[in-house]
Amino acid sequence: MYMAPLPPPPQCASKLITRPDDTEEVVKQRLRIYQAMTRPVEDFYRSRGKLLEFDLPGGIPESWPKLLCALNLEDREDKQSAAA
Repeated sequence: MYMAPLPPPPQCASKLITRPDDTEEVVKQRLRIYQAMTRPVEDFYRSRGKLLEFDLPGGIPESWPKLLCALNLEDREDKQSAAA
């Protein structure tokens, strides 16, 4: 999966800093560790039929209704966040 980098908002561009350890190799290693640690959790829920997999292309306006549909939830008028 690949997503092109998003430019920072104009008001933030002058304040943007990069950590010295944010190199491609360090990020790849972080992703390898993340994959190794999350794969057992995914496998656990997949084996019990509890893991939902679906695509959410586009931004929040496009993705939110699809997510609610996949979770068998209705799109509530008060637009509660997923964290609520």
